[in-house]
Amino acid sequence: MIKGYRKCVSALLLLLAMGFFSAAHGQSVLEVLKSNGQTSDFAAAIERAGLDDRLDRNKGSFTVFAPSNSAFNRISASEQNNSQLLLNHIITGKATKRSLQYMSKITCLSGLTVEVAQLNNSGLSIENYPLMESNIQADNGVIHVIDGVIQ
Repeated sequence: MIKGYRKCVSALLLLLAMGFFSAAHGQSVLEVLKSNGQTSDFAAAIERAGLDDRLDRNKGSFTVFAPSNSAFNRISASEQNNSQLLLNHIITGKATKRSLQYMSKITCLSGLTVEVAQLNNSGLSIENYPLMESNIQADNGVIHVIDGVIQ
């Protein structure tokens, strides 16, 4: 009886350990963008522009203000493939919604400085585009979905 109990406990501990180690290796910012139904078009544009290497998990952490697919598809194809425009949506470091509340301006990888503003309902906007969804976690950063394209 005790021998069977030990085997059961050992097997359970092994399964828990396997789950812990597999969860420790999550998805990169780009992988999360690609798998998110709201941001997949933005992710595809990053790859087409050859910027996917810039978001490598070995190059630090990033915050991405990803335009929703509907917002991104309102701009022209040439704008969608513009590297500078895509970099307007990415900053270095991990800025959660909570930390963004204490910022008024941030500088994107493109060099553009954008405004962070508090909204009346305790929400935030980036360049007048409200955060639709925030704090989507990735291994190397965080993603916030916005309803617009930063130009």
